[in-house]
Amino acid sequence: MVLPFNRVRASAVIPNLPESLYYRFRLQIGNTTGGSFGAPVQWAGAAAELNRLTPELVGKSLAISFRPATEADQQTLESYLPDTIESVDDLPTQLPANTINMIGEITVDGEVVATTPSVTLGQSLMVRLGFDAPERSWNYSENNLVAGQYQAVGIDMQGISPTQLTSLQTQLESVKTKLEAENFSGLTKHDLVGGILQSGIQGYLAETYAMDKIAAKASDIVYHRSPSYGTFSTQMNVSYFFGSPRNVLFSGVVMDVDSMSSNTESVDNCYEDWVAFNRSSGMRSSAYEHLIPERIFSTEDEPAEGVSTAKALALAMAQGQRVYTLTQDNASSLGLITIDSAARSEIQSALQQGFEVTVHAQPINVNGWEGSGYAIIDPERGVGAYKISGGVSGGVLPFLTTLIVGIAFAAIISVGVLTGGWALLAAGWAAMNFLMWTSAIGDADNWEELNALNLATTLGLSLGVIGLFKLGIQAIPLIITGEGFAFLLGLI
Repeated sequence: MVLPFNRVRASAVIPNLPESLYYRFRLQIGNTTGGSFGAPVQWAGAAAELNRLTPELVGKSLAISFRPATEADQQTLESYLPDTIESVDDLPTQLPANTINMIGEITVDGEVVATTPSVTLGQSLMVRLGFDAPERSWNYSENNLVAGQYQAVGIDMQGISPTQLTSLQTQLESVKTKLEAENFSGLTKHDLVGGILQSGIQGYLAETYAMDKIAAKASDIVYHRSPSYGTFSTQMNVSYFFGSPRNVLFSGVVMDVDSMSSNTESVDNCYEDWVAFNRSSGMRSSAYEHLIPERIFSTEDEPAEGVSTAKALALAMAQGQRVYTLTQDNASSLGLITIDSAARSEIQSALQQGFEVTVHAQPINVNGWEGSGYAIIDPERGVGAYKISGGVSGGVLPFLTTLIVGIAFAAIISVGVLTGGWALLAAGWAAMNFLMWTSAIGDADNWEELNALNLATTLGLSLGVIGLFKLGIQAIPLIITGEGFAFLLGLI
């Protein structure tokens, strides 16, 4: 039967959407001005840029890294190393700045796609990164960068896919095989350093997605991850002498998740439930910004302790500190809080705009890192920024384990120089099986798909280090916190 309707208009069928309707991801390394004698560091123009459609980047490893500019710079860098490197402990924890020239590189799956002009080790730079959405202007984050850091960049369009995690796991297993065979030929900083840091940021995106999916089901919330991104980087502190960089100190790793977005709605159209879910999701995601770095870099001999907003607040409360919830009505209470000037200024601005701020009374000290954690929340939506001193929207792991020192050096020096060190560096490689499980949670359509058999199987896959056991190095005992999920799922 043909319905008696007239065709008014028929649109053309096209094989692909026009580029104007795709998201793009832009990543820039920029020069800076200021920074000396307390002057603020400011953006002074792009030196290198990646600008691509997101379908070309999803599932790939993006990174910013640096290499010696010339063979002479490589030799200068090598001159600061001991004659014999039998363990990562033999490596120095700092290097002189302004004596070694470096080239900044933006890479996709290890392939260089953009480079900067020559800069000096320890030079202050900046990074801009973010999505270019259709019919919108570029919405970017701006972060500080020190020449010599390695920064793994993770993007998540609508959840981390099993294919993406399988690809990462395959790469890790390939490197593991070479390390166990002591076959270091062909290995690069992207295989070793990039693999560790990529596993961290991809693991964060996958695990927070999985946890939000579980919590949403339990709370009658419809949840969809929106385009998000973050970084996991080696960290360098720079000491200055009369305004000029003097030394660079390897000071840990930092996870900075500038944009974690989602679309959520209450099944019952309950506004209070929606706001409550958004609040809990934000604080839970903040906690993973210290938990995942701790999992990757802890060993039995050297337990690592990270800091995030969630952890800073918890530590402050454990110390008996008062935790303040500030609004426009009690903004004067900010005067009772000891916090760095940059954070104080940010909190004052947030309060003036009607946001709610949660902050503890005094700085805390974690393995030499001293600072504060604070959350800036939109009370009408329950979403916001979870920050720690220094402007990081994430977590920092300040303790220098031997693995952190090892990857910091591996990020800036050629593979052949550290042959002995690579064997011990192998002790830091974590198996990424847990990512497959978190992805499976995200893809599950019902509780039955997450049955006890599946959970029990995945609980047996640890986050342990794939070390060279003949060297007597213990695996990192990082079993995923599946028991808590099992309880939530009603399986135990």
